[in-house]
Amino acid sequence: MKRQIVWSHRAEISYSHVIDYMSDEFGAKRAMRYMNTVHSEVSKLSTQPNLGQSEPLLDGSKIPFQRLVIGEFTKVIYHVTDERINIADVWDTRMNPEELIARFE
Repeated sequence: MKRQIVWSHRAEISYSHVIDYMSDEFGAKRAMRYMNTVHSEVSKLSTQPNLGQSEPLLDGSKIPFQRLVIGEFTKVIYHVTDERINIADVWDTRMNPEELIARFE
């Protein structure tokens, strides 16, 4: 069964910040490659929702969050329902892990 992928507002904002940073620091071409990689990997979740692993930083959460690691520094945080894949956040793994936990409290 194919599930719909829905991005939260927070995920869209976080993702936008990463793209802006990459474009400023590494150029538009590299940012575009990164975007293509993210979209390609995230789209796989619609048919393979358990492709990612459980996100240990959010184990205490009411919702069972999973993570899809993309490249060296990106985690896409999501949770699965019967009909949807809800993208909750796009996380730069170089940031303080406590900040990720605080976002979901």
